[in-house]
Amino acid sequence: MSNNLIYHIVTPENDRAGITAGDGFPEFSMIDFVMNFPDRKLVNNSIRIVGDVLVGSTMTNNTDFATNNVFTDNLVGASSFIDSIQTSIDSVGQIENILEYSKYVKCKNMVNTSSTDLFKASSICELKAPNQSHAKLALKGVNATKADDTRTDNANFSIKPDICLNSMFGDNGDNTLSYRKSGQIRISVRLSRALGAVFGGSVPQPAKAGHVGFAVSYRLQNVRLHFQSIVDDGKDSRLTMPNVINVKSTIQSSFANVNCAVPAVCRGVSCTFIEQSKENHGLLNPLACNNLPGLSKVQFIYNNTINNSMVSYQITDYPEILERFKDSIGSSNHSSATLLKTKSNDGFGVGLDFSGLIDLSRQRFNIQLNSSVSNISPYTMNMFFHGIQSL
Repeated sequence: MSNNLIYHIVTPENDRAGITAGDGFPEFSMIDFVMNFPDRKLVNNSIRIVGDVLVGSTMTNNTDFATNNVFTDNLVGASSFIDSIQTSIDSVGQIENILEYSKYVKCKNMVNTSSTDLFKASSICELKAPNQSHAKLALKGVNATKADDTRTDNANFSIKPDICLNSMFGDNGDNTLSYRKSGQIRISVRLSRALGAVFGGSVPQPAKAGHVGFAVSYRLQNVRLHFQSIVDDGKDSRLTMPNVINVKSTIQSSFANVNCAVPAVCRGVSCTFIEQSKENHGLLNPLACNNLPGLSKVQFIYNNTINNSMVSYQITDYPEILERFKDSIGSSNHSSATLLKTKSNDGFGVGLDFSGLIDLSRQRFNIQLNSSVSNISPYTMNMFFHGIQSL
């Protein structure tokens, strides 16, 4: 296989090449990549997005700004700058559209990653860090101070996006996608607002009291998409791949009944919360997974499509609520979602593994929450349904 392997580099359709202050992709930008590999097959888990990140107010370099207590979430790293990712193929159309992507990455990584895992090169290249102090340094890049070396290089990253084409698996162990089957592939990335990606002592919203410093902005420069392909051997297999569906709701009373329709066959659901006053705050982590205050009961209600019976799953024990959340993602023994972590008002969520596939496209799915939340301090709830699709 290695003899047939080709490494591809894709420039954005709307490329803004250059390294000067006005170049690159600022907040809210769309970045579109088009993948073409005729007579070849896409190798599973080979797609990466690489680039440089410039964070600051002057937009010249990261050096001074990185000393002013500016962070990304250490479990998310460079993925903090991505608000959504859409994947489309010519033969089918859109196959995945992950909204609130950075929050999904936080949700998944806090369950499957411990601080010791973040010392690995595979995490460091994504600007992840074992703690927030290291996360600040990751944004700094290179600032040489020796007399014979005065280089100043912005932080660079290489992330493996958590999308369906990086998690596909086929019959008989063939995890490749033929261009004959897919045609042209388009991956569209929408960037987050600045205050939804970075936070810290120098990242204010000037209109709010208590904020200090100056307004923050960022740009991604030299952005490219990398992937690998092999020669098409003429063989096709049925590919199965996950997809993520996000549903957003507001919790503003002590009893919340969240009712939603999900057009997918799913294996589970994972939910995180953040107090609305802390979103896009500037000083506080916009990707924090806050505790839901006074949570005493969680109930999931849906219809089992196998035997057409109603399922009502109720949890009242707080440690079990956290364990069921971890199970919904597929928890490993390396986790940052612990009872101790929740004491810092982060690392919490609710969820349920359905223990099988449930078709939610023909029914309503309900989550009921009993807590002490009121309309004075409402919470945003992000539900991530873990779907399965075939190609």
